[in-house]
Amino acid sequence: MAVIMMINAMLLSQGCLEEERIALLHIKTSFGENPYDIPFPPFSWGKDALCCSWEGVTCSNSTTRRVIEINLFFARYWYLSVFSTQDMGDLYLNASIFLPFQELNVLVLSGNGIAGCVANEGFERLSRLAKLEVLSLEHNNFNNSILSSLKGLSSLKHLYLDENQLQGSINMKGT
Repeated sequence: MAVIMMINAMLLSQGCLEEERIALLHIKTSFGENPYDIPFPPFSWGKDALCCSWEGVTCSNSTTRRVIEINLFFARYWYLSVFSTQDMGDLYLNASIFLPFQELNVLVLSGNGIAGCVANEGFERLSRLAKLEVLSLEHNNFNNSILSSLKGLSSLKHLYLDENQLQGSINMKGT
């Protein structure tokens, strides 16, 4: 009996909530296919159930094991830069896929060819994530229309938008 309890404790130490594991797998499918089976996040996710040990996923150290960071830095383009000259095209993201992560503090989506969000599922949805402090969107294809969907993210302390298609000056008053 003690051995079973130890095994369960070990699994819990690397596992996240089932709802968050399912959401991570949904993120994986939203980023497209990985024709080369490269072990890079999010494409390597799901090979085991221990989602807190998945590359690019960081969980809290508490007993709740909630996901606090998702890092998808150049996830869509990494394998193409190594193995192909193919262009994957723009990605239109459904930002609602991040809502199950109530403890999320850092979200890195840099370098994925994201040009915007699907209708009614933009970054304004992330206003429900009260602990989101860092949102990294650089090296994508956003234009100035992204700015209106970011206004409601009151918990943000750091927003990174370098290397996008933004034009002109940006008025930061009231944001």
